[in-house]
Amino acid sequence: MMIEPTETESKERLDRFVGVMQSIAREAADNPDLVKNAPHHAVIKRVDEVTAARKPIVKWEAP
Repeated sequence: MMIEPTETESKERLDRFVGVMQSIAREAADNPDLVKNAPHHAVIKRVDEVTAARKPIVKWEAP
């Protein structure tokens, strides 16, 4: 994965990002199923991109 941060990102923020990516890499090596089944706490677990592309919902309804 190639990441190109903007010039406004601080070194501390970039270091935190690197730490998170390293943590994810360790989790993937230790327990691949944990990463394969992510996200765990999202409303929608997996997006069906094929159906979304073939049957787009292009309207908005007020809540």
